[in-house]
Amino acid sequence: MAFGPIHEEAAAALTATVISPLAHLGAIRVGGAEAESFLQNQLSNDVRELSAARVQLASYNSAKGRVLDLFALRREGDAILLETRRDTLPATLKRLRMFVLRSKVMLEDLGDGYCVFGLAGAEAETLLAQANLPLPAQDWDWLSADDIIVLRRPGIAARYSVQAPAERLKALWKRFSTRARPVGSAAWELLDVLTGLPAIHPQTADHFVAQMLNLDRLGAISFTKGCYPGQEIVARMHYLGNLKRRMFLCRVEGGEAAPGTPVHAADGDAQAIGEVVTSAPHPDGGLALLAVLQLSHATDTQIRLGTADGAVLPVKITPEAA
Repeated sequence: MAFGPIHEEAAAALTATVISPLAHLGAIRVGGAEAESFLQNQLSNDVRELSAARVQLASYNSAKGRVLDLFALRREGDAILLETRRDTLPATLKRLRMFVLRSKVMLEDLGDGYCVFGLAGAEAETLLAQANLPLPAQDWDWLSADDIIVLRRPGIAARYSVQAPAERLKALWKRFSTRARPVGSAAWELLDVLTGLPAIHPQTADHFVAQMLNLDRLGAISFTKGCYPGQEIVARMHYLGNLKRRMFLCRVEGGEAAPGTPVHAADGDAQAIGEVVTSAPHPDGGLALLAVLQLSHATDTQIRLGTADGAVLPVKITPEAA
């Protein structure tokens, strides 16, 4: 979805105040008397440390330690909300339900009932304040007022998401869009990329060990909580220090880079040196992308996307930027 030319929207996201429907995000509500202990046994972070006013990042891994999905967790009364992408949610929900067994846990896809938009840029805080909405002080803090939840998200500029019942959110959109430019999901995801926030897509589920996505640096892994799927692999990589790939922020002049696209060195070696995690058009042309790359290629100035005999593309790789 876009409201205008994609590159114009991308430019606005970097220079102006923008508002974006976050329709690509969905949520699973985990309720029941054993909701916390159930998630504690499934996710990479220590769910017991999830506070009432802060979001926690966590991964859901396979037994081989590879990330199947990423969550932003938030307490909602006695339940816990798992925000993730809508395109990965059905498979994740199905898998989680396999492990409920006799636990006192209820899993619910909130579907279209999860209504949220994003607001970013220099005037974002002013617009929220003028609407008498709270302003969380730190990244991943959230506050609520009259059934409206405001979450401060990391960003290169002030960035917030606003969640509310559909009719109230519609009224806030109408109010804010008089001063904030509406942009589509590509512009919002550009801000995610430039901030170094990875995303798991169906094409990349079960491809990356958590540290390859820098989840250790993003505070999404607890190394003291005990067992969860893939914990032994994640812990071994942490304590033995044998990580050979990390996620990097790249600017590529041209090319296409859907999630899962192989990255090859410019010398045409058939062995890929990495894989695209997620990407978005950049207003200066080409793409901004997050890619998991071999550490030995972190200083490359040229790459090939897709195939070893593809076009050679100039690339700027920001060392361990994410």
